[in-house]
Amino acid sequence: MLDLIPNVGAGTILERELLADERAVRIGAIQTLDYNRAVVITHDRWKSETGGIPQFSYLIATAREIGSGGGDDDEVLLLRVEGTAPLSLERDLLEVREEALRDALSRNDNPSPGGVLDVHLDPFTRNRVAFTGLNCRILGTFYEDVRNGSVILEFGHDVDNFYSNSTYRVFKPVGAGLSFIASYLKPTSDPVEKVRIGAVRYSSTRRRAIASKQNGAAVEVNINDFIGSKTGMFGMTRMGKSNTMKTVASRVFVASEMRRAAGKSPVGQLVFDPQGEYANPNTQDGTELAAIGEQHVVIYKFGATEDRPNVKALGFNFFDPAQVEPVKGVIASALADANADYVRAFVQADFLGSAIPGENAQESARRKAHASRGRLLLYGALAQADFPIPQVHYTPDGRQWPWRAWMTMRKELAEELERQLGPNHIVIPQKSNGQVGVVREHLRDVIDWLIERIEADDLKGRAKEGLDSIAEGDAWKSALPIYTQENQGRPVSGYTKLKPLRPFHTASSRNEYRSEIYRKLVEGMIVIVDLHLGPDVVVRSLSENLAAFLIERQTEIFTSGTTPPDVQVVIEEAHNLFASDKYKDDLDVWVRLAKEGSKLKIGMIYATQEVTGVAHQVLANTKNWVVAHLNNTREVNELARFYDFKAFGDAIISHEDPGYVRLKTLSSPYIIPVQIDRYGLDLVNEARTAAGDLPLAPKA
Repeated sequence: MLDLIPNVGAGTILERELLADERAVRIGAIQTLDYNRAVVITHDRWKSETGGIPQFSYLIATAREIGSGGGDDDEVLLLRVEGTAPLSLERDLLEVREEALRDALSRNDNPSPGGVLDVHLDPFTRNRVAFTGLNCRILGTFYEDVRNGSVILEFGHDVDNFYSNSTYRVFKPVGAGLSFIASYLKPTSDPVEKVRIGAVRYSSTRRRAIASKQNGAAVEVNINDFIGSKTGMFGMTRMGKSNTMKTVASRVFVASEMRRAAGKSPVGQLVFDPQGEYANPNTQDGTELAAIGEQHVVIYKFGATEDRPNVKALGFNFFDPAQVEPVKGVIASALADANADYVRAFVQADFLGSAIPGENAQESARRKAHASRGRLLLYGALAQADFPIPQVHYTPDGRQWPWRAWMTMRKELAEELERQLGPNHIVIPQKSNGQVGVVREHLRDVIDWLIERIEADDLKGRAKEGLDSIAEGDAWKSALPIYTQENQGRPVSGYTKLKPLRPFHTASSRNEYRSEIYRKLVEGMIVIVDLHLGPDVVVRSLSENLAAFLIERQTEIFTSGTTPPDVQVVIEEAHNLFASDKYKDDLDVWVRLAKEGSKLKIGMIYATQEVTGVAHQVLANTKNWVVAHLNNTREVNELARFYDFKAFGDAIISHEDPGYVRLKTLSSPYIIPVQIDRYGLDLVNEARTAAGDLPLAPKA
């Protein structure tokens, strides 16, 4: 055939990658063809010799002559088998076969299935009956193009021409040819880092694929597709979502270490772990994400001790003035169910006392004084709820001092307090500037004395003025019902509501955990927040606080005109976070994360069993899809609205094989059926090697 267009690459890449003998086995020809579908005619012998042709197999069809040097036919069609198709002469052949079976049954005295053989079919007819048709969807066209002076293999999602059916030969890709198709990425100027994620798997039954050694064709993805983008993982419990998440996380870590080695900013990963399966080894994997190394993976959990350097206590020091704002947020969440005036007053009160722009010095000092007195009462309420009071307090420069509840108090009131209660209840520095420190052992004694004096109104002069100043502060008044369990003469829950929060309190914590976690994310570490031991209401509040803090810090950097660091967030049970009714609330932290994450360089990997439970806007902006077994048509029908997952609907419902997924990534032009690699020691050691650490030895 004459060349109708210039020979771009003379078909060399097509032959090398797709049509070479060891990469493709001929299985038939095109019977009929249009712009969307093709019917392939094949033979039982060809199917047997190539290890079978299961549903969803990739096939390639070409009209080019191998070694012809290129031309108008210099392209390869990519097909996907979606079912069987009747052939033109099939009805006549079926009639011949039926007649032969009838005749064999009539002539044979033994009517059992083993006795009824096609003995009367002549070899010619037997051969003709063995032809069958495959109904295939045309996924697109591979062709060669020139980009930036180099010949590349392009893929178009359609067909721009076709020839007579007899011209096309059809091949089944195998080995490296199948891996090339499954791992093909659209050409791009963006960075590409290909990593293995699994192997091609067409069907639940794998006997022929294993026997023909066609079950190991690697599937590689561009790991950069997952960084900064939304990735949805859909499937029932125990179908491999968590395994896939760990596989992706370890691969992202490798890419992050390569960035670090190249002098670029690394990628931090924040994993919300509601079941403890990322922080701890399990029987499925035999290892855990944390095995990558304690210098690379840090775990925050409730009740953690300091015997492991990479396991940190999850929570706040509720008695640290520097952490009072997040502490107030957690307390407010615990009180949220109490629909009372005193709860609303507590939420609105200022316990920090930071100066407000435009305030004069006197107003600023008054605000700071009222906040310190409110903190004193708040600390008393915590002590009432059996929160352990720290023994020491750390100054910003790292020095250690005995813990005191510092507050603003007039000298005359302090002296009266010492006169009535005795010495050693409070500490008055030589240069006090109106500050006194309440000793930890006498915290409630001092508070009770102040409350009794306010109620008795029995002080005089400057001491009374000092006492009145304490009583009139909003922070003091808002914390009083929590301490006394009484509001306007009526009993209230008060500090009893605080007792479930004790797991959040870490008396030895020097830093507010959110700032510490964010710092580790910027350093490129994997941070696992182990939430499986906390009460639900507290876990929810803590997760929201941490996510909100991440958004705020990334927003600060973004609005300053610089690029925020890359951070990946892994979230389970996403249907509880991204439901359609919640998505209307722009103030909801998870909704903000879904809407603003991309511009803030926050990638998100979310997992759910319910596609219908995730707002359409989130699904529509999901770049990477990992779909395992779903057990009902409602979920599959929702899934069918995206890409061409509709074609896989029946298989997604019927195939209950862990780790068997349909994968669509940002850079891949079509859906790939994949058996995801099991997360284990090999992936752990790959990550450790990338970080320059020695590999771990297999466990006995």
